[in-house]
Amino acid sequence: MFPNAPLAYVTVEVRFPGDVAQPIAPVVQRAFRDSLGEDWVVEQITQSSLAISIQSGMAPAQTGQTTKVPRFTNRARTWAVVATASSLVVETTEYRHWPEFQSVLERALVACSGILNPEGVVRVGMRYIDEIRIPTADDFHPIVWSEWLAPSLFAPEMIDMSAEGFQPLTWTGAAQFDTGVDRQLVLRYGPNNGYAVNPAGPLRRHNPPLPGPIFVLDFDSFWQPSEIPAFSPADLMTTCEELRNPMRTLFDRLIPEKLLDEVFRKEA
Repeated sequence: MFPNAPLAYVTVEVRFPGDVAQPIAPVVQRAFRDSLGEDWVVEQITQSSLAISIQSGMAPAQTGQTTKVPRFTNRARTWAVVATASSLVVETTEYRHWPEFQSVLERALVACSGILNPEGVVRVGMRYIDEIRIPTADDFHPIVWSEWLAPSLFAPEMIDMSAEGFQPLTWTGAAQFDTGVDRQLVLRYGPNNGYAVNPAGPLRRHNPPLPGPIFVLDFDSFWQPSEIPAFSPADLMTTCEELRNPMRTLFDRLIPEKLLDEVFRKEA
């Protein structure tokens, strides 16, 4: 992990067959919290869902439904685990290195397997969001992103248009990769301003950088099996390792040595 890493958010979601509206009993919630460790507490969050019913000769009717689901957080509110009858989410805004995230993820998967006893797996997703900032940027020295990033991240004809005096202000791109059987990687990217991950959101960001120009790299690597394999914590940990590999490979190809040396490797 770099001293001044751009990583703002990491999450893994595992979906399994189940009724999303089915509540988890308080005694089960406490058992799940105890499995995560001493520094975890349980909160209740509200999830909303929309149901549409269609009857012959009548307009579609929409009904909203809210469900209370447990959200387990560390006391600093920089890590969270959200469990429902159909999914498990592990997320953090304080990612330091993969082994630490592995440890929390494995505890959550083991707790989910032993306490919720899912019948299988229908999807596994892993997401990394990077906010790249250039410390020297200000109103008088706007960022020239072509000096810092791989050319494949530029806007169409960006360099030639800039040479003609037409400066690109913003752009958004997306690329989708086939990374294996039933597996894909989606990268969404582009310049923005402020934050891609809200510092005052449900997960806190301690000592967040000041708002300003950023370049966002949003990696989404997922596996959606055509069958429904058994829910196995060991197998899921291996799957997450495999989903992470193409993200790291792509990240390494998009970040030139200049950005590594002059920004990421410098102490914050």
